[in-house]
Amino acid sequence: MNRAYPLLACLLPCALQAQAPSEQALQRALSEGKARPFNEVMQEAKSLPGELLKVDLLEEKGRWIYELKLLDRTQNVIKVGYRADNLRMIYLKGHHLEHLFHPPVAAGTP
Repeated sequence: MNRAYPLLACLLPCALQAQAPSEQALQRALSEGKARPFNEVMQEAKSLPGELLKVDLLEEKGRWIYELKLLDRTQNVIKVGYRADNLRMIYLKGHHLEHLFHPPVAAGTP
């Protein structure tokens, strides 16, 4: 048996906890204008096609990002990233994203 596995099992929860920002860091980001309020993000989410599954506020390289996870009409999970300070979209990730931009083709239509 590999001796590294028990060590990894002990360190993994610590590593995951270190990535999640503290409540104080989130409050500071909001009060300093580095992140827009949650209700504004929810307004943006209403304009997206699909069912909202989850919203996360993450800090990456000193920049705050709202990441939304959606389920589109073809049951694909889509991740949409917004800069938290101005709510500009910075990424869109997922499979078959063309469904978001083109309506479904009806059967028998060229």
